[in-house]
Amino acid sequence: MNTPRYCSACARARWGAVAALLAGLSVPAGAQVPPHDRPEGVTDSAITWGEALFRGPANCSRCHGDRGRGSSYGPDLADAIWWHGPGTFEWLVREVTHGIPENLTVTGGRMPARGWAPMNDADVSAVAAYVWSISHPPKPPPPEPPGRN
Repeated sequence: MNTPRYCSACARARWGAVAALLAGLSVPAGAQVPPHDRPEGVTDSAITWGEALFRGPANCSRCHGDRGRGSSYGPDLADAIWWHGPGTFEWLVREVTHGIPENLTVTGGRMPARGWAPMNDADVSAVAAYVWSISHPPKPPPPEPPGRN
């Protein structure tokens, strides 16, 4: 497989994601799916890194909106409705890696392979982890049985 050339913007996004993690600015704990309920590869650091790439050099937000809620150029990624497949992490990695041809998109515009910037496999997995996290929100805890205080 050809490895995309070095992307300095991607490297800057990685350092930004690291800084966000160190500063405690990652996804709030209450808004996360517990790690044991996530697929392998969907980690806090991958989600934070993927969000930085999504909003930054990969330019996914150009079509899918800042929070992945969609626009006239790209569908909502946070609603868990998938037009082309099951929405699993593995499937998302394949879709980001290969892109979607214009004849299969909802809007008629293609989704480029590996985003709008050359991303390596780790970058692609991080973006897929972020998209998985926004499309699989945590389930609320079960209600307390009646009579328990």
